[in-house]
Amino acid sequence: MKKLLFISLLTLVALASCRLHDGPPKTDHLGAMPNPHDGVFVSGGDTLFFNGDGKTIRWSFAQPVKALKKQGVGSYVFKLYNGQYRYDAAEEFGIYDGEKLHDFMTGPGLNTEVEISFYVFDDDGNKENDLRTFKKVNK
Repeated sequence: MKKLLFISLLTLVALASCRLHDGPPKTDHLGAMPNPHDGVFVSGGDTLFFNGDGKTIRWSFAQPVKALKKQGVGSYVFKLYNGQYRYDAAEEFGIYDGEKLHDFMTGPGLNTEVEISFYVFDDDGNKENDLRTFKKVNK
């Protein structure tokens, strides 16, 4: 009986110490918030245009990417644990086309002020073109 009580108590302590993620972790340890993307970023025949407000994006893809049209205007977000997060430590990059949010996998260290990288998968979860890296060009 004491053994059962001890195991039950141990289980309760373990469960109490587990914490669900309410959102992204704090960023204090990462330093100053990086500047929003601004300008033209190119990867082969694909282009992303950012106006510097941290929200608005235009895109032009040589071939459609996921369900996105080849060209469009919308908003974008970098995310961690399903919450908006700074791009230099995010795990997802999303483009909202006015109807749907299209999420792409990225990773900490893959995005800087002059470079944006994300993985492209088809609707079945298969990689279409592995990692796409967009580099800022001076225009």
